[in-house]
Amino acid sequence: METPRRLTTTEYAMLGLLASGESSGYDLARAADRSIRYMWAPSRSQIYKALPRLVALGLATSREVEQRGRPDKAVYRITRAGRATLRAWLEDDTEASQAGGTVFLLKLFLAGAAPPEAALRQLEAYRSRLEHRLDAFEGMEREPSDGQTVYDRIALAHGIAQARATLGWVESVRPQLEREARRRRRSATRG
Repeated sequence: METPRRLTTTEYAMLGLLASGESSGYDLARAADRSIRYMWAPSRSQIYKALPRLVALGLATSREVEQRGRPDKAVYRITRAGRATLRAWLEDDTEASQAGGTVFLLKLFLAGAAPPEAALRQLEAYRSRLEHRLDAFEGMEREPSDGQTVYDRIALAHGIAQARATLGWVESVRPQLEREARRRRRSATRG
């Protein structure tokens, strides 16, 4: 039961959903569809492949539940090692740039399973990536390439507007995450 250096995003997402409680593959697929679908949309086959791997790695356990009139089903539960692996991933703010904001949003959605400061670090790293992207786009706007078309300019204008709007969102949610981090720290010291 050796933990790999890196799980797939689907495997991390499944650990995050399992952190809420024991579930079957079917239940996890439904939970993903109701919650993380717009950030990360694993197919049912990805989910059903990920779960036995998590068990084999010692990050989850599985047990059979007998059902009347239907085949038995397997239900999964996150282990202590699974929680530690999930927490480490949620605290890692070095998201691959090619993943865009989808992994960031998934980590933010699952941030309750990590220390309270993890979401703030994720937000800061995301802000930094957005600022770099905006700087690059604004540089392209200031110094257009030879042969730039109207389509190039339109696409660039979209990128600039999107980066600016998202940076505004980052600033608007920072106080909420700071309040939540303070609340969680107070709860931890009382508990």
